Amino acid sequence: MDSHDDPYYVFREDLLSKLDIVEDSLKRYEDIVKNTVSRDFIPLFLYLYYYSAAHFESMKIKDTSVNRAQVKDEKKQLKRHIKNAEATLHDVQTTVRMVDKNRTKFENIDNEELLNRKKFIDICKHRINQARDGMNSQGIKTKMLKDQRALTKRRLGLANTQSVEDNEEDNFIENGHASAQLMIEQQEETLDELDGAVVRVSHMAENIHEELGHQNKMLDELQDDLQNAEEQLGLVMGKLSKILKTKNKCHLGTIVILSVIVVVLFFLVIYT
Repeated sequence: MDSHDDPYYVFREDLLSKLDIVEDSLKRYEDIVKNTVSRDFIPLFLYLYYYSAAHFESMKIKDTSVNRAQVKDEKKQLKRHIKNAEATLHDVQTTVRMVDKNRTKFENIDNEELLNRKKFIDICKHRINQARDGMNSQGIKTKMLKDQRALTKRRLGLANTQSVEDNEEDNFIENGHASAQLMIEQQEETLDELDGAVVRVSHMAENIHEELGHQNKMLDELQDDLQNAEEQLGLVMGKLSKILKTKNKCHLGTIVILSVIVVVLFFLVIYT
């Protein structure tokens, strides 16, 4: 089998392309989350000394607690890219399993080539797992928690100049509120994914229902054809029973012709 005709190479190129998209999407997501600065972590006197108001506003919108929609959308895209790569990886695995189970049928693919294909699958699995782990890495969780704490501090109107003793209770409140908010966001993401899964299952159920209706219609038509054939065969058999009572050659020839007609009708009913 030529490499151009081998489906493995088609799926392989598609998978490599999708893995590159996954890694690019992961990099964008990490940049959005990690390369942000919350204004509450810059002392006011440093801001007044070093930064302009325009810079201050640009830093303000970079906080992940503020650009939450952008972070959420980028993460959703990353998840979709990972699922697409996993689907293509499954196709690659199917081609390899087919070759592995039918070695005599694919003699042109030697054992070394088959081993290389299995290694390729393992490498792709590792890249997908790395992307999934990177999406939920501890560094990203820590950064988002830090930004959420900053948002809580802004909402509570806490100043950076409070004493250590005064900040202890405030820090406890900030941590609890920030953790709760992140948990709510994670639950919302899970509900969104669940909603998408329900929609997909609903579409599958509709397609299955439509296909079953089509097949039931075909079965009804086949049953009608069989009933018609049965009636025709009954008429033929009735005539045969009358003809078999005679030894006339003309009658015997008619029997042969009718027998051929019965066979033709039988095959027409089966294959049409």
